[in-house]
Amino acid sequence: MDKEIFSKLKGLVSSNRQWDHFSSYLDVLIAQQHKVLEQSENMITVHKAQGAIEALRKIRRLREDVAKADG
Repeated sequence: MDKEIFSKLKGLVSSNRQWDHFSSYLDVLIAQQHKVLEQSENMITVHKAQGAIEALRKIRRLREDVAKADG
């Protein structure tokens, strides 16, 4: 990914308190999608929930990606 983009996101990931709250929010969203997976009766819904979980986990890794790009 572009280092310039990661550089612009440093402010978002550098505050431990804010990042912890944001991460907790992401955890709640991931848990909701897991419930959708467990209760789903059709494959389209399963695939959508899997995609949502993957996207949320990528966002959750943002702090690590920004640190990697910086170092």
